[in-house]
Amino acid sequence: MTDTHLIAFAPSSDETAIQRVLGRVVGAGGELVVVAGGGVIVRAPEAVAAAVDDDPAVRHVGGVTLPDRAPVRIRRPAADPPAE
Repeated sequence: MTDTHLIAFAPSSDETAIQRVLGRVVGAGGELVVVAGGGVIVRAPEAVAAAVDDDPAVRHVGGVTLPDRAPVRIRRPAADPPAE
């Protein structure tokens, strides 16, 4: 069964370590849902979440519940080019 999990990374984790963990999640059939700050929300089987919890780059893994609704994409308007 696939559940939704928050993976929070240790502040000392570098980009390579975070990519390694997320690669393990996606490689095991999970998917990234939201990336924000020092955490990522993923949909993955419980076994996958438990496996990445042992990684030194991961500070915490816990279940979360997201509302059932269509995703909202907020796009910022393109910045005006700098005046010369």
